[in-house]
Amino acid sequence: MSGIVITLWLIGLAVAIMFQPVLGPLVYYMVDWMHPEKQMYGGLNLRWGMVLAVVSLISYLYIGSRRVWPGNALTVILIIFSIWYFSSALVNNVNSQEFSLAVDFIKIILMCVITASVINTRLRIHALIWIVVIAIGMASFRTGLITVLSAGSKNVLGPSFLGETNEYARFVIYTWPLMLFLSRHSAHAYVRYGFMALAGISVFALIGTNSRGAMVAFAAMCFILWLYSSRKITYMLIAGALASVFYFAASEKRLESFTSRQSTITRADEDNSFVGRTRAWEWGWAYVQKNPVLGGGPGVYERIHGRASHNSYFEVLGESGFVGFALWSVIALLTLNTILRIRRLSKGIPDLLWAYDLSFFIMITMVGYFVGGLTKNHGMNEYYYMLIAILMGTEIAVRNYLISQAREEDFTKPHYHMQQSSTG
Repeated sequence: MSGIVITLWLIGLAVAIMFQPVLGPLVYYMVDWMHPEKQMYGGLNLRWGMVLAVVSLISYLYIGSRRVWPGNALTVILIIFSIWYFSSALVNNVNSQEFSLAVDFIKIILMCVITASVINTRLRIHALIWIVVIAIGMASFRTGLITVLSAGSKNVLGPSFLGETNEYARFVIYTWPLMLFLSRHSAHAYVRYGFMALAGISVFALIGTNSRGAMVAFAAMCFILWLYSSRKITYMLIAGALASVFYFAASEKRLESFTSRQSTITRADEDNSFVGRTRAWEWGWAYVQKNPVLGGGPGVYERIHGRASHNSYFEVLGESGFVGFALWSVIALLTLNTILRIRRLSKGIPDLLWAYDLSFFIMITMVGYFVGGLTKNHGMNEYYYMLIAILMGTEIAVRNYLISQAREEDFTKPHYHMQQSSTG
């Protein structure tokens, strides 16, 4: 029965997208991060993410002049990179499952461009962030609560569609800065406090996963956050107090597990997992030298080497070659430039404080993404490209505001009214 209800609900949402294109990215990312179709029994078994992406594209093309094309270099390079990645799948001997990864990446970039084109006002951007934070925050709240109530004696697992442990831990830290953003820029005080509490309990969710790579990435994020803060001593005292509470309240099993796993970071040569990863990286470097242009296509590490790359940089390099890696690197640089440009344009303008802060918190997430990419293959992960779309939409919103303000100032100038009276 639940399958029928959820299926009818998803069909209804797809129909609604046809009449209101702005719903496309909102519904798509809600389904993408919550996966209601995987939590039902029975119903219509479709790839609902792909269905919603196609419907969003049709609706996007139909609205014509009402869409705002983000005509910048970042959009162009994203499209070129997706075509290049797809080409690497075409020329290599990939199986059907690996070829579907290339198709999915086309879908990811497609939704990135559509999102930037229609999610480009403060209200719409906030709505999308709410959806992402609630979708992943629900899992963070549950797993964080388990860690707290068990005093850390249990290792927590996230939802299977978020990767359960190491993968899930990455999504927790990626979403954490967005929680902080909503704790600053929500209308009601109780909502702001709620998101602040969610950000706090998400830290315990991260601890519960026992993910070393995610913990290192999170430490880098916190360091940059502290570096930009004007209350450095206060935050250091708070961090010290929380660490003390964790030390004295956590069970002996959790402390032993946590310290033993984190200590392997300084003894990498004794960690079989790390040694296996370095061998994968060595293999990837040797492979791309033999296949420098298009690489080996999606899943080349698993297909030939027998294990994942566990590194975003070697993943992109091995799967799409040196050219693909160069395009991926340019995307990262242009994204950073977009962040800096938004902050420059919105600095000191009260009405654009939300954009100034949002670009900063997304920058914090990017730190976690690129540091975490040293031990996790997230080069083609949709979360990253969704954040790029939010940034491009935010820049459009900022520029539209500045243009409207400039026009309003011109209208109120005395010479404008004198010209109007003389022509009359």
